[in-house]
Amino acid sequence: MTQIDFYTNVANPQDFACRLAATVYRKGERLLVWLENQQALETFSNRLWCVGDTQFVPHCTMTADEAADTPVWLTLSLPDTLTHPVLLNLAPELPDHPEHFSRLLEIVGCDEASLAKARVRFKAYRANGYEIEHHDMSHK
Repeated sequence: MTQIDFYTNVANPQDFACRLAATVYRKGERLLVWLENQQALETFSNRLWCVGDTQFVPHCTMTADEAADTPVWLTLSLPDTLTHPVLLNLAPELPDHPEHFSRLLEIVGCDEASLAKARVRFKAYRANGYEIEHHDMSHK
């Protein structure tokens, strides 16, 4: 069953998302990053090219010709039939089929709007029987 990981109290969610993508990549896992719009996708893509001073995370859009050979995919929509090891959800809604992923990553900022959205997501995942891991990032 899909494991859901909530990373809460994240001071800078965009920077953290890039670091998390880099960590998944370094572990040799395939990652799908779901973003809410084209601007968010382009911004995130640019950030992945310069995660650190000397590193980047190889990535492309899910539909690119090179997708089969690329470990990190970026997308604006989740096809109903796609299965993938890890999903980083940066979109505003819940995925329709969390079971298509072995792990699903949710990042929660420190502001009240992020916390409120996370509470709704947490309850929805829990109501559907998913195992949830909580990672408090307030001191990291």
